[in-house]
Amino acid sequence: MLRITIYDDGKVCRLELAGRLEGPWVAETENAWRFSLGPDRKIEVDLRQLTGIDKAGHDLLAAIHLAGACLIVEGVWLTTLIGDLTSQPSCEGAMVQSSSKKLPRRSTSRQQESSK
Repeated sequence: MLRITIYDDGKVCRLELAGRLEGPWVAETENAWRFSLGPDRKIEVDLRQLTGIDKAGHDLLAAIHLAGACLIVEGVWLTTLIGDLTSQPSCEGAMVQSSSKKLPRRSTSRQQESSK
């Protein structure tokens, strides 16, 4: 199960992922990310509620990072995951933080939930 919530203030778009990034949810996450792209728009992906990931999800996060998105993480597991994604112990563009600024929820926010 994965919940994808999009917050947008016009300049910054944050995708908040909660649950497991695996199986069909990888394609849903990619669609949400591509939907959020725009000129002069900063993309942030909040991974702090991520509980699991498969190879396809790992590859997608690597692609999102390479495209310039800021990955927001917290804790040892996610910090290590970011290091694996970027082949660096800590990466430029990744933030380790415990709190985030509030962005307005987009009126077209997409939330996807399903159980196995």
